[in-house]
Amino acid sequence: MIIHILITIFFFFILMYLSVNLLGLFVRGLFPQQELNRIKKEAPEFITIAGSDKKYINQQKRTTIIALILNIAFFYLLFRIWNIGVVIVVLIIMAGRLPDLLWDIKHGKRTDPKLMKHNALFYVSAFLPWFAFPVLYYSLYLF
Repeated sequence: MIIHILITIFFFFILMYLSVNLLGLFVRGLFPQQELNRIKKEAPEFITIAGSDKKYINQQKRTTIIALILNIAFFYLLFRIWNIGVVIVVLIIMAGRLPDLLWDIKHGKRTDPKLMKHNALFYVSAFLPWFAFPVLYYSLYLF
């Protein structure tokens, strides 16, 4: 029993790392203009290179397509190797991370819980990864 919990904790952190990074790669590509504006503020010399902003947006589109393919492949592999419960866990983790990621993109800096609105969405997104852990245990050992 203890070994199962330790394996679940280890696997949970691996899933958390992979799912959050794949989601971030995909979602950041959906908002290339906000990223470009942030780069313009931080490095104005970037814009002086002719056409670099258009090249950046085209590169972001390709990255978004690749990230979408990687996400689909990730879901498919999780389903084929384990079961639908593990895929649901990854979706729960991604849903919990999405509001923070959108806040990061909108404000151009890392999430600061002190600056975020503490509404129902804030508390739900904070609770979802904790809810994913027992679902993962159930999916791995009882499903």
